[in-house]
Amino acid sequence: MSGASLFGRLERNADPNSAGRSVYRGEDLETVVLEHLGRLLNTRAGSAPTAPDYGVVELSELIHDFPDAAAVMQRAIKTSIAKYEPRLKNVQVRPVEGEEQREAMTFLFEVTGQVVYPNGERHSIRLTTSVDSSSNVQIT
Repeated sequence: MSGASLFGRLERNADPNSAGRSVYRGEDLETVVLEHLGRLLNTRAGSAPTAPDYGVVELSELIHDFPDAAAVMQRAIKTSIAKYEPRLKNVQVRPVEGEEQREAMTFLFEVTGQVVYPNGERHSIRLTTSVDSSSNVQIT
């Protein structure tokens, strides 16, 4: 977007006849949602001053929660998505078991949900997240 002020952008987006209004078509909204999920899940809770619960817990903070750390991380991911990504509905987060995750100290989760478009249309998405020992989250 241009260098317009926040209020200017909000005003333009509120006007249904505005040429500058942001309207997502086709895969665009899904791409924007996935990009936001990447930022959300790679932000540590407590690091956003205006929203202290934005993000997920640091994996190193869960060291004392083993073997329940995977369940804690699963809930943190689902809670963060539900609160901070309103365009994604019916979110489910399930652990994925695999030999590679035990060897690499990585948690794998499958995230499913529906992207809801402004016209009410819904598209299902399914993605895999991997959380490594440094709390970096990869989305595929």
